[in-house]
Amino acid sequence: MTIVVGRNSTWQKTYRCGAVTRGEVNRVDEVIESPAGKGSNVCRALGVYDVACQLHAYVGGPTGEKFSAACERDGIQARFTQIDHETRVCVTLIEADGAVTELVEPAPRVTDREGKDAEALTISALDTASMLAICGTAMTGESENCYRTLIRAAKDRAVPVVLDSYRLHGKRALEAGPEIVKINRDELAELTAGPVDTETARVAAYRRLADRFGVLWVVITNGKDGAEAFNGRTLVRVRPPVVSAVNPIGSGDSVTAGMLARILETHGKFSDRYRDSDLLRSALAEGVAAGTANCLSEKPGYIDRSALERVRSGLVVEHREIA
Repeated sequence: MTIVVGRNSTWQKTYRCGAVTRGEVNRVDEVIESPAGKGSNVCRALGVYDVACQLHAYVGGPTGEKFSAACERDGIQARFTQIDHETRVCVTLIEADGAVTELVEPAPRVTDREGKDAEALTISALDTASMLAICGTAMTGESENCYRTLIRAAKDRAVPVVLDSYRLHGKRALEAGPEIVKINRDELAELTAGPVDTETARVAAYRRLADRFGVLWVVITNGKDGAEAFNGRTLVRVRPPVVSAVNPIGSGDSVTAGMLARILETHGKFSDRYRDSDLLRSALAEGVAAGTANCLSEKPGYIDRSALERVRSGLVVEHREIA
């Protein structure tokens, strides 16, 4: 069982409209609603691969009840922590020319007790977990060390961790040494305080992260340009085919899911296999394929299997050994 911590639940409204004019009345042609947030997106995408997973998230108020019920309909197994404040609503505007605008409500605040309840729930689940994925920002009011605590608990149980979070909580979590870190190029530059515009500079930055935090894989996403990963010896770069994107929201989460699926289908401890160049190449390629296929859906984390097959056939995968 893979435990997916994505605490910041979202009820997503996707509006299709002609063109948005600031300062005017804008009428919506179609409304599409779905549960979202990085955790549920990852779990939904993992369902395409029939990977057993469990979402750990906060829910609150009537919107939280709607979120919970929709996750159940989507087949997502979940253990929710109830909070006093309402689960947030976010809106995606998709205009006729393909422009996508995201309106994101602030995260609701959690109390110390709610945070401790969520922490205890996740730590108890780690006893039977195969992997832990920490996805997205923490909630307002949570401890700065909330993710670091979970990673340390996972390492005590020899459960490998994928950290797909940055900002304050994600940076503090790095100190606990997650096995896999997924960030973007700008975040890499900030973390390593150096240039990342050339391959040589990025490899040096990857090595600094590994030396400083004990990270085994560094994965860098570049949006429509694909992704790059390094395991200390092999550098892999994957470029997706050109597609007519419908909605890119959730694509980064789908990258995480595709990578997890490939890692989990192999046998043995990740710490014994992380240097395997075939595993790194396969995981990154599947992640980029899943992320690209997600763009073709109106709802985040909903991947059509036939679209996934088409995208796989158009990937460009490059890799080489780095001395």
